[in-house]
This record gives sequence, C-alpha cells and structure tokens, in this order.
Amino acid sequence: MDQKSKTIQNMFNKISKRYDLINKLLSFYQDKRWRKKAIKLANINESHTVLDLTTGTGELIKSVLKKVTPKYIIGADFSIDMLNIAKEKINEEDFVAADAQHLPFKNELFDRILISFGFRNIMDKDLALKELHRVLKKDGRLIILELTQPRFKPLATIYNLYFNNILPFVGGFISGNSKAYAYLPASVDRFYKKEELYELIEKARFNDINFSELNFGIATITTAVKAT
Repeated sequence: MDQKSKTIQNMFNKISKRYDLINKLLSFYQDKRWRKKAIKLANINESHTVLDLTTGTGELIKSVLKKVTPKYIIGADFSIDMLNIAKEKINEEDFVAADAQHLPFKNELFDRILISFGFRNIMDKDLALKELHRVLKKDGRLIILELTQPRFKPLATIYNLYFNNILPFVGGFISGNSKAYAYLPASVDRFYKKEELYELIEKARFNDINFSELNFGIATITTAVKAT
C-alpha cells in the first residue's frame, strides 16, 4: 500500500465511530435511499456471490440482506476499525481486511461487486479496476455509488457552499476531526466527470456502462458489465 493510501486508511480508522454520521451529512441524509437504488440496479439473487468493497461499517450489506440472501456476501475494507464496527452489526457475514488495489480473492469469484461512497478514495483507480475485472465472473456486474457534483448550477452553488464551508465546521465540531471533514468534500470535488469515468472503466475492459443520477446529480450510480 502506498503512503497516500496509508494516510487515508489511518484517517478512516480515526473517524470509524462517526462514519455513518459522516455519510448522512455528506448525502443530506439520502444515503440509505441511494443504497437501496444501487442494490436494485445490482439485481442480486440467491445464487449470486457478492463483494461489498469499501464496505465501511457494513451499511450496504445490511440493506442487501433485508432484500435478498445471496449465496454468500463478503465485505472488504482497508480500515480495520471500520470492519470491527461492521462485525458488531452483522455477526453472520464475512468481513476481510483488503486493499482494493490488491484484492485477496481468486479469479472470477464474484457475480456482483458493489462500491458505495468509497471509489473516490482509492488512489490507483486503474489498478483497482483491473482487480475488479479479475475477480468478477464473466458477465458479472459492477455497481459504483458515489457522491458527485450536481449538474444544476444553482444547486451546485448551494452544494459547494455547504460542502466547503458548513460541513467541515459542523463535522469537525461533532467528530473532533476537522481534517477528515475537509478531505471528504474535497475528494468529491476532485472526482471524475462522467466522460472521464466512462473512459476509465471502459479501459479496464468493462462494457454496458451506464449512469443513474440521484437528486440532480448529487450522487451517481455507475453500472458496468465485465467484458470478456
């Protein structure tokens, strides 16, 4: 793991107890609804093997299990403290400490890979996408739920004011970690435009790439299928 990844890993360990609150603040309390939409697009059934990458505290797995019980589902994250919280929430599921850039899974293991609010924090996204392609089965589906910049200018202005000024102050006050609340909004601002993300995913040998905007583009769900 490179030094930048280690720095981010350490930050997430420090904010693990407040991570669920962070997601609510970042998403204007829409994160639960957005996860449900991502799960619907994943179209998971009982025969599927599922990886929830950057699982955090296991919120997406909780939502999956309310809808369907797949053959098996694994949560992976590079933050040990996050995983410990996830294990307390969901005792029966498997959780693995893993770096998205070097996944400890065999080839073509998963039917579905879901990533919620974590793709933008992966340093080498090209390498990570190669790994995702490797561990997905043929015709396996990748679903990425990520915060993005709104396309509607008046909303974007309000959104940026909230993200860059109000959120770091309020979040830092609540959690005692102002650096994390400054980093996370900035990571959204630096995230790829649709055209850039499309090219990145296509280059990693995925096809059928589609985008579903949520709340005028405050978040976006990207779906893709592993090409042979």
